[in-house]
Amino acid sequence: MRDVRHTGALAALRMLLLAVTALAQYREYYMRRRVVDAQKKPVTDMEIVVVDAATSRSYHMKTDAKGEFKFAGLPHATYKVTFSRDGYTSAGDEWKFEAPQERMQRVEVPDVVLASQAHVQEVARAAGARAGVEDTAEKIRKGDLDGAIASAREVLEKSPEEPSALYYLGLSYERKKMYAEALAPLTRVTELSPEFPAAWFELGICHGKLGEPEKALAAYDRNLQLAPVNADGAYNSGLILFEQNKVAEALVRFEQGLAARPDDSELHEMAGRCYLHEAKLDRALDHFERARTAATAPDRLALLDRLIAQVKALVC
Repeated sequence: MRDVRHTGALAALRMLLLAVTALAQYREYYMRRRVVDAQKKPVTDMEIVVVDAATSRSYHMKTDAKGEFKFAGLPHATYKVTFSRDGYTSAGDEWKFEAPQERMQRVEVPDVVLASQAHVQEVARAAGARAGVEDTAEKIRKGDLDGAIASAREVLEKSPEEPSALYYLGLSYERKKMYAEALAPLTRVTELSPEFPAAWFELGICHGKLGEPEKALAAYDRNLQLAPVNADGAYNSGLILFEQNKVAEALVRFEQGLAARPDDSELHEMAGRCYLHEAKLDRALDHFERARTAATAPDRLALLDRLIAQVKALVC
């Protein structure tokens, strides 16, 4: 009987030691972690399942109102972890806590970042829009304006507020001389991306061609505020002012253009005409001669020769 009792006591002692060992093992690792979305906002009620790769023992937890969860006392092991919640893409991770610890070890880990399905769809949409915009731009470069219009419209069916697609649509219409059709997409670009100078420039062209000089000037003014070295914007707005007999203002635009493009024949010609209008013949002659030096087309050379001859006759 004493032997039996002794054997039972040893067995009880072994069970106690195993329990203590298991308890010590169970208290090895402590971690606190946060789950956030792509905008760094906490994701609540996210289900986390942690599975011991060797034993298949699993642990379950959900994030709280701050997007946080914690595990206190994980035994050393390699764990497979999954994160899931409706409306978000599922994600997996692996935690390697392989070293036994005598005391509980705090584990510092970065936030888990999960994308919502809406965010994933938005990223995919944006990628598709970029590809469509590039295709539209390539068609414009090749002169396929009808193809560019179709391509831009395809992008806009999925992304109605895509500024680049709207710009290329307006640009394609403008190059087809469909100025009225170009107004709406170009105007929308200036609303979505008011710092985009090219849209203001194209809008100026369209308003000018539609007989709306004041609107054209306003668009060119904005273009030149954003891109002061745009010689074409300076030239086009200068022409409108010259036609309105605002010669001094027109001269300012032509000289602004020449500061950016000093060998532009047409800018020199118009600056010369402004000086001729002000009876500053020497300066007018200088600009006409510079215009002739930069010109190549026979008809322009003939025109400039006549202007130079007329000014020289007045000087004499």
